[in-house]
Amino acid sequence: MWRLRLLLERVGWKPFAIGAGIVVLVAVAAGAAFAVLGGNDEPSTSTTTAVAQERTNLYYLRAVAPGTRVTGCSMRIRFTWKPDYHAVQYLGADAIITVTGTDIAGSYKKTFTRRGLSLDVGPVDLTGGYKVWSAKVTAMDGDPPGNDTTVQAAPPTNSNCQ
Repeated sequence: MWRLRLLLERVGWKPFAIGAGIVVLVAVAAGAAFAVLGGNDEPSTSTTTAVAQERTNLYYLRAVAPGTRVTGCSMRIRFTWKPDYHAVQYLGADAIITVTGTDIAGSYKKTFTRRGLSLDVGPVDLTGGYKVWSAKVTAMDGDPPGNDTTVQAAPPTNSNCQ
């Protein structure tokens, strides 16, 4: 240890610092050359084919409690979804809403706006016992939502239609 110290005092630190810098530059140049040339041991004409993976955008919608308007023994339902995480990238896109339940079952196409989506359906018949109607956004511009968007509506408890 003391010999190394005497050598450094006699020669100085400068030659060792320059040598260490050269070693670092050579290592960086070798890494860059390896990255550019590929570093593969396989031949360049490989027989495997690359499969393009589908990329789906991730967005979320916030379902709002449905609004209902009862007139006699019929009811109109308004299903609403508000934009949430990354949903604004779909402004102006067509959304597919799937609805289940008597009198309104089917798929509906609506345009997604800054205020979200809303779908007015009905009138539905309240006679014949308890019923449940549900709706969910299944796709916007071909991409499914990242969360469950199902919202349900039922007749009011004070309905006297039997």
